[in-house]
Amino acid sequence: MKHLFTTYLVLNLVLESIAAVTLIGAGLGFFTIAGFESGMWSTNYGFAAIAIASALFWVWPHRAKRDVVGPVLGILLAFHALVSFSFAIQGGQTPSIVVHAVMALLGVFLYARRSAWCED
Repeated sequence: MKHLFTTYLVLNLVLESIAAVTLIGAGLGFFTIAGFESGMWSTNYGFAAIAIASALFWVWPHRAKRDVVGPVLGILLAFHALVSFSFAIQGGQTPSIVVHAVMALLGVFLYARRSAWCED
């Protein structure tokens, strides 16, 4: 289970880093002169994606401790569930809905089972 949690953290880092690069540097992102105002939302979310991706680095030395794992999983599963819900409301972005929903469900599973693999 600890390996699954580590995989979850790495997957979160990869997915959110890709989202950050895409949102900051492409489409309506920061480097687009046309539509600068509308691009600011995209850029802001891109930097927020970097923040959530950084969870791996904050938890890494303590990724087997229950007191650390619980809050980090809670934050990540809430983030992914709410972003999935946001995409569902917006509609038309099924891959994003599915990816964030799967990450949220995996977070719930790991959170529910953390007593089996975490140290006290």
